[in-house]
Amino acid sequence: MTTAEPPVPPSPTSPRGGVRRRQCALALAAAAAACLAPVAVLLAVLVLAPSLLPRLLLRPHHVVPYVATAELRLLAFDPAASAVAYNLSATLRFDSPCLYCTWRYAELRATPSYAGQKLGAAAELPEITQRRGSDSRDAAWAGTQRVPPGRRARAVAAALAREEAEGRLGVRVAVSTVQNGARSDFACVLSFPAASVPRRSGSGAAAAAVFDGGRCVDAVPREI
Repeated sequence: MTTAEPPVPPSPTSPRGGVRRRQCALALAAAAAACLAPVAVLLAVLVLAPSLLPRLLLRPHHVVPYVATAELRLLAFDPAASAVAYNLSATLRFDSPCLYCTWRYAELRATPSYAGQKLGAAAELPEITQRRGSDSRDAAWAGTQRVPPGRRARAVAAALAREEAEGRLGVRVAVSTVQNGARSDFACVLSFPAASVPRRSGSGAAAAAVFDGGRCVDAVPREI
């Protein structure tokens, strides 16, 4: 009777041993990556936080301008000429959103309108590079704006008659700018006492109607 020889154990250089070593190496690499990932994230946050945190907390289009003051010296509609005569000025204030960042306002424009009718061309205002505090820009519009006869002219005349009867005239100013590379659009509604505003061009009123300030609101482009 023959006795069976015991099985020969695999040598260290056998294929099975190589597979095990590769599995161990992969496991070690995965463990090292899992340990280093939080460290890499922490380093990235420490490096990028000073520049990104203000933008994450205060998105550019949420830095809303403020109307410091405004004066309306004339707002009148001439039905014979189908035109609106206007004289308006306003001071727009921009407050810095943070203490340790630079905020830039480029392509700054302001356009007034009444009852959906634009009053002249947009005022092009100097850009602002702001680090802290507040900056102001003055805008003024004066002239005569022709209104298309028909429905638009009737709407302007009706709005002016209604608001004069109510005692308040509402003029809207659309403000657009690019804040730190992002387009922002705002609507500023200015309300003036109607009794202080001349109703005819050349009426020679001694004082202008004054708006004592208010914050603008976010607006969708082409809707303001």
